Amino acid sequence: EDAAEKADDQPWCLYVGLVAPHFPLVVAQEFFDLYPLDALPPRKLHPRDGYERHPWIQRHHDFWPSDDHFEDDEERLRAIAAYYGLITWMDSNVGKIMTALESTGLAANTRVIYTSDHGDNVGHRGMWGKSNFYLESVAVPMLIAGPGIAPGVVDTSVSLLDIQPTILDNFGVSTSEAPLSTTVRRPGDSLMSIANSPDDTARVVFSEYHAAGSPSAGFMVRKGRWKYHYYVGYSPELFDTEADPEETLNLADDAAHQDALKAMHRELLAICDPEEVDGRAKAAQNALIEHHGGREIALTVGAPAATPVPGAK
Repeated sequence: EDAAEKADDQPWCLYVGLVAPHFPLVVAQEFFDLYPLDALPPRKLHPRDGYERHPWIQRHHDFWPSDDHFEDDEERLRAIAAYYGLITWMDSNVGKIMTALESTGLAANTRVIYTSDHGDNVGHRGMWGKSNFYLESVAVPMLIAGPGIAPGVVDTSVSLLDIQPTILDNFGVSTSEAPLSTTVRRPGDSLMSIANSPDDTARVVFSEYHAAGSPSAGFMVRKGRWKYHYYVGYSPELFDTEADPEETLNLADDAAHQDALKAMHRELLAICDPEEVDGRAKAAQNALIEHHGGREIALTVGAPAATPVPGAK
């Protein structure tokens, strides 16, 4: 109650970061048991069933062949059940946060954003983790509720870049008042503005990847029904998310979709020069490697790839 009284005196913002779901896939038995192994949905597009990964994706898989590390299919299923269980465990903690807001009287005048940094392949395409542009990896929950937000579903594409403008908007600060510099506008738009506006199918969402396992720079552009993946030095991918929401059919080589392919590439070029960006990223990475004393030393630098298993050092 004291916290609620203090919170009423001035605007406040609280960030709560929940690690789950994340490796290691360890969850309490009660949450694991919610997902019987014989009732789990099938994994789509597994190479054992004839699916061929895109060459860029295959290079990434060769760097970290996560699905190959399981002992057998039963262990894979246990991992999937544990992943789903961790999501449910995390949501139960979100429920505790919401209960605390209600019990302190803050729920009526507090806006809440529920989102995540990325998704997970969870065995689809024979991969685990993130670091690719497929739906499983890039789709995140994006929920906002509170005063001034009417219940409903918005079909306008959004991204995590919209979070900062939303927070600024919540406190009455426009992005134009908080520029990155005197010439560069902060990217993104307020989710509150987007939620209260007509759906905008022409809005472009952009992502790029230069990190672990990528043989070259990768870029993603989403606009309306079309989702475009561009890999420097490799063939592109084009998906029709209306006809094929699970992104099972690459249309980049389909003669009937060349106009859409060219249009999406123009959208990418309006944002950046992918080859030039790739060159700058590689130069920066090489400089960092040299800073640490060369490749062999650099390979020993950095944190572990995941949270340690309980009991491990």
